Amino acid sequence: MTPENPGQLKATGHQITVRTRRGDMRVAAVWQVLMPVADAIEHVRFTSSRKRDVEDMTIAFADRFSGSLSTVLSQFETMSWVAAAELC
Repeated sequence: MTPENPGQLKATGHQITVRTRRGDMRVAAVWQVLMPVADAIEHVRFTSSRKRDVEDMTIAFADRFSGSLSTVLSQFETMSWVAAAELC
């Protein structure tokens, strides 16, 4: 089934959003943190706002994911280039 708007991310379980200043997103570093939970990732969306000068990477996890994302969030919070990391 294809979504009507392919750019729209549908939440099926938990989501994490990592926010940085525009131009500061380090995708490889984000994936390194996500490796332990990578099998539960369903969708990833990148957005950028020139007006707010931010970039967001939102990672959606499957409903079947039963683990805790608190360790993942804690790792993002220690990274100096991450402006915010939140569980949605």
